[in-house]
Amino acid sequence: MAGHVFCRDLCLERGEPHQGTGDAPQRVLMLAWPRGKWRTPRWESVDMSPALATSIHEAAKSGLHVALVDRVGESESLPQLTALPESVSADFSSEADLIAAIDAYAAGEVFAGTFDPRTTIIVCTDSRRDACCARYGFSTYKALAATADREKFNIVQATHIGGCRFAASLVVMPQRQRYGRMTAGQAPAFLEALSRGQIFLPAYKGRTDEPEPLQVAELAALQWAADNDAPASVRLSHGGLPDTPQDGDEFVLSAELGANRLSIRLRARTFHVQGNCGVVAKGGGGDQIRWCLDQMSVAS
Repeated sequence: MAGHVFCRDLCLERGEPHQGTGDAPQRVLMLAWPRGKWRTPRWESVDMSPALATSIHEAAKSGLHVALVDRVGESESLPQLTALPESVSADFSSEADLIAAIDAYAAGEVFAGTFDPRTTIIVCTDSRRDACCARYGFSTYKALAATADREKFNIVQATHIGGCRFAASLVVMPQRQRYGRMTAGQAPAFLEALSRGQIFLPAYKGRTDEPEPLQVAELAALQWAADNDAPASVRLSHGGLPDTPQDGDEFVLSAELGANRLSIRLRARTFHVQGNCGVVAKGGGGDQIRWCLDQMSVAS
């Protein structure tokens, strides 16, 4: 892809951190669909009937994340539909039954199926949405698929899950963990950490459902704990979250890790953000305030 400017590369050059962007969807519905037939938006994918497209579109509008997923060489063996975090998978004998299951799940009812106890790792490889997901996501997906114990992990490549500029972008379910800037070379260490029930800190984006500064502070504390063989259970305390931070603002927190107490100072920084390669190509984007680790010390 000669001459293409990748949003991930620009993001790295600007020094924008992936830490603090850890929100993951609460519920995911995965529909097996060959990668070569994916389109943007996903409900306009090849061979998708109008009725099925409408069902997927309505489910997405309701707040449910519907992902088309594929596994190289194994598309036909994938369950047709998988619900997460329930980890229930099912094949459907007719499209009408499939649509009914999607509609019911969007309304809060889980369809009947087989429970899959494995951890599911969703890797965005959506080249139709962003070139970075194709370039970085697919190599990471292939490395994970080649390395993972299939009795423990279900590795799927998927349509857009967000965070293109932090490719490779992954979601781990049912733990609801978000990872970014994952590389193929990190696959063995990543899988080993998950096997031990641990977070893979180098690519972890932060705790889902927490405000950005708390995600960043907790991650900093967890990294300190890993470097100092300290307990990895973090308790944060602060005087209240800042409302509308400006560039240069500070936010100070305390973190307790067992008998250890840390003082963590964050600083608000402005970054020029271009969320995907399409925005880069059009010269778009805008400035965004991000909270970054400024200083951390052991409190006396």
